[in-house]
Amino acid sequence: MRGRGARPGPRGVTDMGVATPLSASGRFIVDANGRRVKLAGVNWYGAHEDLGIPAGLEFVHRTTLAATIAGLGFNSVRLPFSLWMTARAAPAPARYLAANPDLDGATPMQVYDACVRALTAAGLIVIPNCHMLDPGWCCSESDANGLWFNDTWPAARFFAAWQAIADRYKAEPLVAGMDIMNEPRRATVGGRVLTPTWGGGGRTDLAAMYAAAGNLLHEINPDLLIICEGPEFAATLAGVARHPVRLDRPGKVVYSLHDYAWFHPGRQSQAAYARQMDAAAAGILARDAAPLWIGEFGTDTRPAAGSGSSPWWRNLRAWLAGTDADWCWWALNPTQPRGTVPVTGQHRSGWGDPEWYGLLSRDWRRPGNPAVLDILRSLIPPRVGPGVGAGPGSRPAAGLPGRLAARLRRRLPGS
Repeated sequence: MRGRGARPGPRGVTDMGVATPLSASGRFIVDANGRRVKLAGVNWYGAHEDLGIPAGLEFVHRTTLAATIAGLGFNSVRLPFSLWMTARAAPAPARYLAANPDLDGATPMQVYDACVRALTAAGLIVIPNCHMLDPGWCCSESDANGLWFNDTWPAARFFAAWQAIADRYKAEPLVAGMDIMNEPRRATVGGRVLTPTWGGGGRTDLAAMYAAAGNLLHEINPDLLIICEGPEFAATLAGVARHPVRLDRPGKVVYSLHDYAWFHPGRQSQAAYARQMDAAAAGILARDAAPLWIGEFGTDTRPAAGSGSSPWWRNLRAWLAGTDADWCWWALNPTQPRGTVPVTGQHRSGWGDPEWYGLLSRDWRRPGNPAVLDILRSLIPPRVGPGVGAGPGSRPAAGLPGRLAARLRRRLPGS
């Protein structure tokens, strides 16, 4: 029997439904039956930028897009938003909702609601993410959006907005996790440059903020996963070893890194890449401490760009295959929303500009580069974990750290 909120699993991902609620068991996300659920998803962005709505709704109806995502084999969608968007009362521009005429007159938050409903109706796990405080393109250390407060948005507004989000979706179990803050980084607040810290207390302590936010959200919905990104644009979780995020409700913390080619030296060897990633992950996987989600990674998907043969892309694929970590590609979008950098006013994109990291064709209806999709689909099936490949002779995948492999052997039936 499936647990509360079960949905048919996206084709090609698992042979079971998503039996909610989800929890953390060691390094794995597991369902209500204790079986692993490996997050393998895409970022659908736009609601955090200038107009507050996801891109693509002028091309395709949201239910069709949700069916496309599930049909391609993904099981989850990270859906960024801004605090500004949550407070907008004016209707979103109708021309950017042309393929969704029933949303004419809807506010950005109501458009977001409709997208969430479409995604969960398709059986997809949805992970809201506070990408920005102010609306606009992300991310820069000059945008004053690197912390959970700035001169416009006090911390209390941040926490209140998250409480409202949790309350809004508490009846939808497939809204199963909240990615609390995107890419923490230095920010200028009150004329001073502030740097995020991890542990030790103080105004910029990320670990304390995540604990406070998680506990507040669990008062509303105790089932939520609380996703915690590291500082330096989510490039490191080094502070976790000494200062893990501790919630009143156990088994709900997931840590998140982002990874792009510019995080690494050019022509980095696979061994050096693995060492850098393992250090950034602070041994979370090796110690079987908590799940690790690569909440953003991506590259130019155009065949002519040749990114598929870059050292970074080869190294990342090998690392994901070896660690069997959860992940979320940036981005689904083949086109961009209008994006302006807060504070500086720098123009970054116009509505409909091509998104070279996008997975879909320009009409939002089919894969843009099937070769990239095939690589991602090869990384979707979980290779190890509770309920995965259980049976006589089953063993952890090659490439997993030795101590973790030993722990997993003890967990698997028939070992």
